[in-house]
Amino acid sequence: MIQNIKYLGRNIVITLNQEATALASTVDGGLRSGIKYIIHHQVPKNFNEEPTREIEKTHRELAIRGEEAITFLTATELPRNHVMRRETTNDIEVYVSITIGLTNPYKIEGSEIRTWLTGVSTINMAIIVNKPLTIQAMIDAITLAAQTKALTLAELTGNGMHGTTTDAIAILTPTNGDKEPYAGPATAIGKAVVHAIHNALIKAYEAYTGRAHEGLSKRT
Repeated sequence: MIQNIKYLGRNIVITLNQEATALASTVDGGLRSGIKYIIHHQVPKNFNEEPTREIEKTHRELAIRGEEAITFLTATELPRNHVMRRETTNDIEVYVSITIGLTNPYKIEGSEIRTWLTGVSTINMAIIVNKPLTIQAMIDAITLAAQTKALTLAELTGNGMHGTTTDAIAILTPTNGDKEPYAGPATAIGKAVVHAIHNALIKAYEAYTGRAHEGLSKRT
C-alpha cells in the first residue's frame, strides 16, 4: 500500500500505491474515497489559525489536490516524533503511521474527563490495511484503534493518560476489490490492527520520552 515516504520541511508525505477509501477524524476527514496521500503537517506551538485554511495552504505548497489527501495537524516536532511500523500476519498487512506529542493529555475518570492543557501537541495515527473493508468494517477498525491507543497509553503511563485532546485517527483501505464485512476483535483483521497499533505506539512513546514505561514525558 505504501509507495514512498518523503520528509518535506514541516511535512511528512506518504504516497500510496493505489487509491484508498478512508474513514478519518481529521479536519478534512469523514468517509472519503480516491485518497492517494497521507500528510502529517507540523504547525507552530502557538498555532491559532483556522485549521481548514492551514490544510488548504499545505496542499498548495505541496502541489497536492486536497480531495486526494488525508491531512493531520500537529505541533510536535517532525520528522523526529514520527514512527512508521509495518506488520504482516498471514496475508494481512498493516502499516501504522504515528506522530506523537504528549503536552495536552486527558484521562477518563469515571464519567468525567480530566485534562491538562499544557501545550498544543497530539497523537495522530494513520492505519493502512491491505484488505478492502466495508464501511461497517472500517468502523470496527477505527473503534479498535481508539481502544488500543487508550489502553496502551494507560499501560505506558501507569494509567496517567488515555490520549491528548486533539488526537485524530484514520483508517485507510484499498478502494477496489471484494470487501471484508467485519474487522472487529474476533476477526483476523481486527487482531492484526490491534497488534500493529500497540507495537507502533510503544515504539513512538519510547522514542518521544527517551525511556520505556516510565511515565509522562516532561518535553513540550
